[in-house]
Amino acid sequence: MNEAENRNTSSEKQDTDIKEEIVPIGIARIREEWKQAGLMEIVPDQAKSPDQESAPEIEPVIFPEVDGGAGIGDYTVDYESVADRLGLSQEAVERLVGSGELDSILVRGSDGQPRRLVSESSLARFQEDAAIDPEAIKRAAKAFADKSIAAALDELRAEIEELKTTQGKILQQMKDILLLEVRNLKEQDRDLASFVYELAEEIRQFLPKKKRR
Repeated sequence: MNEAENRNTSSEKQDTDIKEEIVPIGIARIREEWKQAGLMEIVPDQAKSPDQESAPEIEPVIFPEVDGGAGIGDYTVDYESVADRLGLSQEAVERLVGSGELDSILVRGSDGQPRRLVSESSLARFQEDAAIDPEAIKRAAKAFADKSIAAALDELRAEIEELKTTQGKILQQMKDILLLEVRNLKEQDRDLASFVYELAEEIRQFLPKKKRR
């Protein structure tokens, strides 16, 4: 019975060790840099007693803005532009920053609101580790933009051709209407002339004929 419990305990310990070893690349790199610098890694105490006071929440460090928002040191990449440079969604970038794959800091802007800047070197390092070619992303974005422009031009040409066809139909209809009005006027003029002639004949019949001398 004791041997079985020891084996189970040993197996659980190995599983725990494996889980602890599986960490993101960025966090592992930071831990290694801390060890080389002689800094101790702070491990959270998960087995706190109920009577033990909880540690105060750590306030995020917000650096003052310098050079009119040009960035601080290596932290020069605006957080909103990272997704475009990597070709990833904003949610994926948030996970990369949250896991430590991308180093970032908070900088207080001129409006007093903090904004996040990402380290240029950590961004380049992630692109190299993930085999992401920035130029390929730019080419793909340019190709997509070119296709969008070409599609927009084709759509515009189609609309212009449709407008020309519609205008041609309207002009033809107006021409037909004018020709019909002219024909009606001619017929009315002819009917009027015939009416005047017939009226003159009837008047001539009622008038007394002149006697010859």
